[in-house]
Amino acid sequence: MSLNMSGAVTRSRPRVTAAQHLSLIVGVLLILLGVVGFFVSGFSDWTGGTKEQQVVGLAVNPLSNVLHLVLGVLGVLARTGARRARWYGVFLLLAGGAWFAYGAVDADGGGPPFNLNWPMSTVHAVLAVGGLVMAFVPVRTAPRPSTAELD
Repeated sequence: MSLNMSGAVTRSRPRVTAAQHLSLIVGVLLILLGVVGFFVSGFSDWTGGTKEQQVVGLAVNPLSNVLHLVLGVLGVLARTGARRARWYGVFLLLAGGAWFAYGAVDADGGGPPFNLNWPMSTVHAVLAVGGLVMAFVPVRTAPRPSTAELD
C-alpha cells in the first residue's frame, strides 16, 4: 500500500507478466489435449496407439496424454509467479524441443513409446518456441522514480 498525491491510500497490485499469461494459456490447452486424448485412446496400451487415435488430427496415446496433463498442470501453476513462468518456459523449451526431435528422428512416425505424427511433432515445436518466448522475452518494469519523487 502507498499514499498518492491526494493522501489517499492505494493498493499496489503485483504485475502479471506476459510469460504468466502465456503459461496459463499453454497450460489450459495442454490439459484440454490430455483430457480429450484419454477419451480417444482410453487407458490401456500405454505406449501403443494407432493412427486412428487422434484429437483434431493430433495422434495420442495414454502416455502422451499423461505428459500433456503434467505439462499443462505445471503451466497453470507457473501462472502464480513471474519467475515460475520463466522457468516453466525453459522447461517447455527443453521438453518440447526433445519431443520434437524424437518425432523428427522417428522415421516411421508413431513408433513406441509415443504415437506421434507430423502434426503432433509440429505442436511440440510450437511449444518449444513458446517456451523460448516465455523464458527470454524481457519483462517491462515501471520507470524508476526521479529524485524529486522520492520525498
